[in-house]
Amino acid sequence: MKSSRSWTKLGLYGSLITAWVATLGSLYFSEVSGFAPCTLCWYQRIFMYPLAVLLTLGILRRDHHLPHLVLPFSLLGQGISVYHFLLQKTPYFGSPSSCAIGVTCSTVWINWFGIVTIPLLAMIGFMIITTGMLAVIATDSGSAGNTWSYKWPRWPVPLIVLAAVAFYVVGAARAGKVQISLPEVVLSVVSELPVLQLSTEPTATPAPVATPTSLENGALLYSQSCASCHGENGVGVEGLGTALANSPQIAVLTESEMFAIIRDGRAADAQNNRTGIAMPPSGGQDNLTDEQIVDMILYIQSLQ
Repeated sequence: MKSSRSWTKLGLYGSLITAWVATLGSLYFSEVSGFAPCTLCWYQRIFMYPLAVLLTLGILRRDHHLPHLVLPFSLLGQGISVYHFLLQKTPYFGSPSSCAIGVTCSTVWINWFGIVTIPLLAMIGFMIITTGMLAVIATDSGSAGNTWSYKWPRWPVPLIVLAAVAFYVVGAARAGKVQISLPEVVLSVVSELPVLQLSTEPTATPAPVATPTSLENGALLYSQSCASCHGENGVGVEGLGTALANSPQIAVLTESEMFAIIRDGRAADAQNNRTGIAMPPSGGQDNLTDEQIVDMILYIQSLQ
């Protein structure tokens, strides 16, 4: 009996923590980091966000129907996240132009350790919730009535919710999205340390030259990686990406500066980011080679 109660609490509270972390984590990615969600991201949100509310209310009410209410959401959401992950990491589920309205669904915003992407995090979250609900059902914690036979404590629920919200607020504050007033502390600088000057003159490299083949390849790569935000032919998309054609900002950039911007991306709060939306590294296509990025640069320069 004691073991059964432990599995019940682990399944319920673990699922609750996961749902709130996933919900606020997705909001952090989009509202703080500036990662614009794609169509499949919104579908996964549709199935994850209600779980945070369902689990909170169901655990507080000790509703024996809770696992059966949660499982349809978690299973459907898990299926979408698996498809989204395979779409990003394999060539078998569509081309990079899939979900071409706005941000493409193949856009990779994060790629931790070369494998961990946002869809993978969502898939893990849905899997944890599904496993937790199945564990609750397997331990036969319910009864024939409207309440559970085991009366688990309710007090962890508000603590879990408040802790998740607190972590989100602190993270947003550290990123400068939430202003928290604190007493000002003034520290005086006692002295300055000498700076060692080193000569770091770069080795000159010849600038790439546009050819019909490079421009054709660059146009194709641009349509796959950049057009969903910056528009076909670089005309821009309102609310997503600025125009690249006939752009004074692009005209003054060197090839190496453009290469660094494309390869590294641009944060939502970067100095020259006028949209407030982050730009993913390599246009969200983590398999782009240096040569392919150079072809894209030559194509963008041809639009000036």
